[in-house]
Amino acid sequence: MYQKKRSIVISYVLLFLFSCAPHQQPNELSSLDHFNGEDFNWKALTGHDVFVASRSSESEEVMAKIYSSPAMQELQEARDKMPESLALLTDNFLNELYEDFDKMSEHQQQMLLENSHCGFKVLNKQTDPKRFALIHQKMNKAFTYLRQTKGIRSGYAFVGNIAKSNVGGQKGYIVNMSTGELIELPISSAWHGIGFEEDSERTPLGYFIVYEKYSQPGWQSRTKTTSPKRMFWKLEGQAYTNEALYIYRKSTKTEKAYICSNQFGLIGQNFGAEFVDLEAIKYLRKNPDEFAFIDNSNSGIRQLYLHGTNREDQLGYELSGGCVRMSNLNSFIIKEIVKKQQTMPVFLDAAALHPPKKVNLPGFDTSDLESVYNEQSIVIRKQNMLDSMTLNNKLYTKILPPLANSIAYRMSKIEKQSADVKISINVPFPESAMKYWLHMQDTSDYSHIPFQQHFGFRGEYYKDMLKTSNTHPFFKKYDYEEIKSYFTGRLDDAKGRLQEDLSRAFIKYDLDTAEMFDIVNIEEQTIVDPYFKDDNDSISGIEFLSISDERRRVMHYMGLLDTLATEFPENLENWEHLNWINAYTFLRDNEPGTQPAGEIDYYDAIMAQAYIYAMGERELYEREIKAGKLLPIKGQEFQDYLVSKYGPEGALKLMDEIGLWKLFQYSRSSENTANMKITTVSRPKEEMIWGIHRLAEAYYSKYKWISNQYVITSSVNGQAISLAD
Repeated sequence: MYQKKRSIVISYVLLFLFSCAPHQQPNELSSLDHFNGEDFNWKALTGHDVFVASRSSESEEVMAKIYSSPAMQELQEARDKMPESLALLTDNFLNELYEDFDKMSEHQQQMLLENSHCGFKVLNKQTDPKRFALIHQKMNKAFTYLRQTKGIRSGYAFVGNIAKSNVGGQKGYIVNMSTGELIELPISSAWHGIGFEEDSERTPLGYFIVYEKYSQPGWQSRTKTTSPKRMFWKLEGQAYTNEALYIYRKSTKTEKAYICSNQFGLIGQNFGAEFVDLEAIKYLRKNPDEFAFIDNSNSGIRQLYLHGTNREDQLGYELSGGCVRMSNLNSFIIKEIVKKQQTMPVFLDAAALHPPKKVNLPGFDTSDLESVYNEQSIVIRKQNMLDSMTLNNKLYTKILPPLANSIAYRMSKIEKQSADVKISINVPFPESAMKYWLHMQDTSDYSHIPFQQHFGFRGEYYKDMLKTSNTHPFFKKYDYEEIKSYFTGRLDDAKGRLQEDLSRAFIKYDLDTAEMFDIVNIEEQTIVDPYFKDDNDSISGIEFLSISDERRRVMHYMGLLDTLATEFPENLENWEHLNWINAYTFLRDNEPGTQPAGEIDYYDAIMAQAYIYAMGERELYEREIKAGKLLPIKGQEFQDYLVSKYGPEGALKLMDEIGLWKLFQYSRSSENTANMKITTVSRPKEEMIWGIHRLAEAYYSKYKWISNQYVITSSVNGQAISLAD
């Protein structure tokens, strides 16, 4: 033990002596002198070749459509000039895009074809020898650090020049660490400039590593990637939520700035004890011995990333909130590199390529920055909230102890101490309760209502799942009191465990544990779906359930059909597509589920028609987008738009026709997990009613994960914190 401690002491002494000694500047060399190898071989580097699948002739039409995009043409032109090792990875992405293109919404397709950016420029001695030499001269210190100091002689790295755009900065470079060849692309770093402090909204310099998977408990700057079918999807609270309305700045009120597509966590590797020779010293006119011992190790606390953005029109200018933005398209090439290498070295520096020039910045709002948070949110999704063993293991070992530590650490640094923690659980409103929707609004007794999920997040059908385990916690049938009691207990347990962890953390940071309950406020179940709140004249008492916007439209149309049946019954007779419901209106006064098994009741009928309307409405909306009409309206506003255009009967008839067509198409697609097909839409609906229910439930199951979440938000003195200290 003594020898071990002695070795540690000696190491610290040597480190101190090295830091205090006068530092010798390295000789000025062009980084081109360091790159003299040929392009590397992936198998030699990683142990595995890159296998690129051949493109089938069936995709020619899709390819033609994709390459109508200027950005895709630019990417393909760059691909043809890239080193072979990067061209292979680019082909991987392109093949995945060809396969996923038809799975993207029309809105996503439109953004890809019309609004997306690439900006790739391949720089080598053949393509642009003058600029190639200039970048290697100006960014010499970054390349030298990676090659000489860190010994990275193969694979790909990312180097960013975060000098201002008026001197040629705001460019990123994908660097072949064997040959020195570069792919230049536009980036965007912090509006507030360069800096290392927490909450400064500035971009740090130095050496970082991006890991495909980084398992440090509580680390917030995590890499998250997706497939092309979710290109332009927004990341909120570390989870994909929905596609962006735009990928350019329309207005902050319409849509704020978000991380989109892919994010790559920057894990700082400079801890303040190493001299890092930076071109930024000259650019910022700093004293080398004061500025070069940089510490960027708080990048996790600051939640810094390379990431795609919905502000692609601001690329090339210093307009981010601290992260390094890039185009969504380019983020998928970075994804391929990180996936293949499992890591990617990153170096950020600042170098003036030319004297200052006048630059006109695009539209910008200083409050429109991704890193402006008042609360830190931890969101668990796609986790079975009824599986207490798995959920508690994650909470009690990986989330609550680091959270308590972060709260106590932040409170130890301030005088007036107060903290707020809010814990909430929401699970999807189950399909079995959908037909009871109207009935539930008139009663507070849910004891006779079955709460059972029919489809899982990946389209698993409950009857198939229960064959293997008849007690599967997600697909088991519950009554609401069971759900309410279970989740109330889970929240109480989580609150108690967090208080225990806080007590230990308060002791660690010399805080008074006697004051803990007065200065740390922990609230339970603060997130309640607005659809289920009393003040919305809706259902009370089911605060643990939530429902996506897409499935709410089904409920809306159930209400509309019920209003027609009770207030305007003549329309069911006069509007041909609704005639079939007349046969069931006499059953309206019977409670749902009281008919003999297998027989259709009134609520089965209107629910089937509501599913058709909702699917028709969504398909018509997507067609409007495809036609170039990017409508910032959905739901009721879009329905009103259709009514104004076609009249009430015409709008409903059109949604009926398109909804049946959509259901037919879905039943015959590869997405269909219901294991049944519609052979024709001309059959009477009452003969297809159970198939309509099952297919529509399968279709809408892809939206269920949005309403499935365990959320912990936290703040100290009204400011966001992160799970790190």
